[in-house]
Amino acid sequence: MDKKTIISLVAGIALMFGLTAANAESELEGAWIVASWEDLNGEAVEDAQPGMYIFTGTHYAIMYASTADARPEYDAEAGRTDEETLAAYASLTANAGGLEIDGNTFTTYAYIAKDNNYMAGFPENGVEHEFERNGDSMTVTRTGDFASKAVLTRVEGGENAPWKTQ
Repeated sequence: MDKKTIISLVAGIALMFGLTAANAESELEGAWIVASWEDLNGEAVEDAQPGMYIFTGTHYAIMYASTADARPEYDAEAGRTDEETLAAYASLTANAGGLEIDGNTFTTYAYIAKDNNYMAGFPENGVEHEFERNGDSMTVTRTGDFASKAVLTRVEGGENAPWKTQ
């Protein structure tokens, strides 16, 4: 083999390994349900209400009931009152958008959010989080405004999903 062929071969192999590393799944990626959380006041909720975090390499979606108590139900026949609607809305956190991952830190940029003021700041509304994964469990800590800590359980593939019927 001549020098030019060897250099091309080495460059091709390096490029292949580089692309494989760039496309490798982050430890963050997947579908996760909320197992427990703690708010900025230090209130811990061990048996959290339903919640789900979904992460890809570049996007995220978060929706969870941010209350220790079950979300209030309403009389289906009578219809929901304004007070019941407000109580249900107030107990829900929901946003989705762009995601940047850097080691064990990720930043979310809410393209859509329940909180219209938060959403209005897009794309300068980045919120930084730290995460630590241990198998199918992950702790996500948000600092700054609305500091919180959530313990998540991976449900990717449905093996640990609460809705799995078989």
